[in-house]
Amino acid sequence: MSNVVYVNGAFLPAEGTHVSFFDWGLQFGDGVYEVVSTLDGVMFRLDDYLDRLDASMHAARLDPRMSRHEWREAVLETTRRSGLRDAGTKIIVTRGAQPPGTTDLRACKPNVFICATPYMFLGDEAQRKNGIKLMVAHQRGMPNDSLDPRYKHISRLQYNLARIEAAEAGYDDLVWLSHRGMVQEAPRSNVFMVKNGTLYTPADGVLHGITRMTFCELARELGIPVTVGDITAFDLFVADEVFTCSTSGAALPVREVSGRKVMGPVPGPVTQRLNDAYWRIRAEGRYATRVY
Repeated sequence: MSNVVYVNGAFLPAEGTHVSFFDWGLQFGDGVYEVVSTLDGVMFRLDDYLDRLDASMHAARLDPRMSRHEWREAVLETTRRSGLRDAGTKIIVTRGAQPPGTTDLRACKPNVFICATPYMFLGDEAQRKNGIKLMVAHQRGMPNDSLDPRYKHISRLQYNLARIEAAEAGYDDLVWLSHRGMVQEAPRSNVFMVKNGTLYTPADGVLHGITRMTFCELARELGIPVTVGDITAFDLFVADEVFTCSTSGAALPVREVSGRKVMGPVPGPVTQRLNDAYWRIRAEGRYATRVY
């Protein structure tokens, strides 16, 4: 683990980092975050992650008053100081605490925390090779008119309860449905399926994942048809291939969805082509920012 944390412009020892009890991020989960990956000293799509962070902050009315140059330098320098060549660098921006004597949330000064930790895959080696068991959770996703999923926010109780439910039921991960019954996403990843050679991924009610975006770009480059639209649980049950994808390890094949075996090989040929292409462009240095 890294022993350095960036806090509001200063690099502090991890064990000496403190968050105010009165920070709304601690008290109410009021904040947003991002995680950027680095492999072999090269960070992937840094500006795309910062663009998404900027969108979340602007929509959430969080303004730490940092320029893009300052953000880039803070993320890169924090990663450098960790000494890690393979890292996940997490950025958290909280609402901060209200000044004494006011209840006006607009008076809060946001806090910025950045820390790099060793890069981790969502699935272990066996799961990446043989696939995971995915559960369709009974819990529904947050409706867009309550909280748009494009906010990458730190309030994760809903997600964590669903993860615990899946683990208790003997599954490796889960996917939830919208209030219309459409497949949305998993707690830490986006969802894809393949049917008759076409790649499908949900359109509505999902985080606009950077890895998801990359996989769609690569599919089009490889001549694989892509459809971004509604997917039902039934569609997943009869898919030729199913996989999740995230910053933490790219494609993770699925071998079973709520007790139904995936109908094709695991990992499937389209999943494998896309995953190989993802790691190839990373090795080639596409969208790369050198840390060291």
